[in-house]
Amino acid sequence: MALLSRIYYNAVFGGLGGLLGWMLFGVVGAKNPSESERVVWFLTPNDLNMLLGGAVIGALIGYFVVSVEAIRDLSLLKFARLATYGAALGSFGGALGMYLGDKLNYLIVGVGLTGGAAPLLLVMLARGLGWTMLGVAIGMSEGFAARSLGKFSYGTIGGAIGGFVGGALFMYFYESARRSGDGAALWQAVGLVILGACIGSLSALVQGVFQPACVRVLRGWQEGREYPLDKPQNLLGRAEHADIPLFRDMKVEKQHAYIRQQDGQYWFVNNHAPPEQTLVNDRPVSAAVVLNDGDRIQLGNVVLRFHLRAARPRARWKKPLPS
Repeated sequence: MALLSRIYYNAVFGGLGGLLGWMLFGVVGAKNPSESERVVWFLTPNDLNMLLGGAVIGALIGYFVVSVEAIRDLSLLKFARLATYGAALGSFGGALGMYLGDKLNYLIVGVGLTGGAAPLLLVMLARGLGWTMLGVAIGMSEGFAARSLGKFSYGTIGGAIGGFVGGALFMYFYESARRSGDGAALWQAVGLVILGACIGSLSALVQGVFQPACVRVLRGWQEGREYPLDKPQNLLGRAEHADIPLFRDMKVEKQHAYIRQQDGQYWFVNNHAPPEQTLVNDRPVSAAVVLNDGDRIQLGNVVLRFHLRAARPRARWKKPLPS
């Protein structure tokens, strides 16, 4: 259920980014760019228009998709960091994606397979390959912003798949409407909403399926929320920059504890917080203890459940990790 919720939010915010990108580009983009006149190096006005349009659309999709987690956590500091990465790399990937997609489309039409009218499937393929670059850029920006190799790799794969699928669907709606003369601009907007939704949802899906472990909030702030443990060390606490933010409970310290991955195991490490407010399976933890699938973690009044993707048999309570 938590994964479905994550996919839903990513799809909604990604689609919103695509819609706003279409609206903004409609204001700043050239209406009838030239196809032949060179104005900058080898670029025509049409090329510049493609680069500008891709940058605007990519920046807004990246802005919303990468910052979804911070928006849900209502964390302003995290939002500023994530949104900056998403907008910057999204604009680069979007510009490159739209430009390459346009060039691939031109090459497909130019080879004369059908006398200048390329089959719709090939046009969709060209645009899908182009927008793959946007998905890759957004997936990479998630990893950079979170400083997580796991999020970087899985986000990149999911973003690439989402970019290809969304780009192909975008071109299907737009090209079908253009050829039939039936409101191409409207269907371009629909296509961009689908593009953003595909990048956001498939990126979340791949990350959720392959995440090695996670904690789920059973009681407290963001009840039902699931947080992936995709870094060597994940901070739990009330701090704005915490990987697992636990706001609204003053018994939780700003940097209360860490979940650290070490030698193939996950260790719960008390970061100088009161042991009576730091429990694993109702036992106080003053230093560190290894976690097993299903363990119950309590910080203050907040209760979490630790989950491994590939659960091992539960072990007995282990002695604290030597300091």
